[in-house]
Amino acid sequence: MNESRTERRETRRQILDRYVSSGRLTDSEADLVQTAPGWSFTVRELFSYLAGLIILSGVIRIIVLAFKDASQEVIGSVLLLAGAALGALAWRLPRGSEAKERFAEVVEAASLLALGGGTGVLLDLTDLSPKVIVAGIGAAVAAWGWWRSVSALFVGSVSLCAGVPMVAFAVAAMVREESTYSAAVGALAAGAVLWVVGQRGVGSAFLQRSAGCYFLLMGSFMLSGGEMNDASVVVPIAVGAVLFVLGSSNLQLESLVAGAIGVTVGTTMAMGEWLPSEFTRGITTIAVGGVMLFLTLGQMRRKRQSTSA
Repeated sequence: MNESRTERRETRRQILDRYVSSGRLTDSEADLVQTAPGWSFTVRELFSYLAGLIILSGVIRIIVLAFKDASQEVIGSVLLLAGAALGALAWRLPRGSEAKERFAEVVEAASLLALGGGTGVLLDLTDLSPKVIVAGIGAAVAAWGWWRSVSALFVGSVSLCAGVPMVAFAVAAMVREESTYSAAVGALAAGAVLWVVGQRGVGSAFLQRSAGCYFLLMGSFMLSGGEMNDASVVVPIAVGAVLFVLGSSNLQLESLVAGAIGVTVGTTMAMGEWLPSEFTRGITTIAVGGVMLFLTLGQMRRKRQSTSA
């Protein structure tokens, strides 16, 4: 039975075969595209990163020893100066190849880390609440990540994945004092924002979507075992079902896997909480799986009808 393209998207191999049939590609060119990796590293580049990490660890040990008795003002100022120097270095580093671009972004990430750390150390000397400090730094990092994700390989996405949760957790803690509930709400908010931002398809969008799925699952499981009532055990099931349907609609593996984990673990938790016997738990679990399948098929059918209309 032939399936329309609105129901099942073409695979890379199918697209390449279609191009070969139309004469736009040769068989050898299609095979090259099919087998080409998404990322490519040279051995020299990998060793340079390893050497850089070793050197960095040594530098950190020396800095910790040198500033063991230093004041917060000195430590914060040194971090800001180091961040500014690294930022200038990242800006001046030559581009031209993907390896050089990646190295420049690694230096840029180190600059952001130093600048954020230095700012936090100095602001801690003021009367500002630590939550406000974390939220402010997180907002700046997230804003930088949003801007850089359009043109950068990965540093923009990494900055978003770091800044958005900082803002979400800090704001949730401001609304309600530290608790399982506020942390869960922060995780859910961070996950939702990152997953939505990951749909833009710019930068390393896979990182944003994966981080979004992680925080959504974290928040849902925290709610199900936190301060809520017994009905909260359905939260992982609901979050997982939404992720599964969205993942099946967009063919995004990270959402499908996260959705399956949420529904499977959530169903197991709920059945153990509500039902008395293993038989009724098994039957109910099967029913939940059937509902998931029904919802997924219905969503695909509606998408097909709206596309053909």
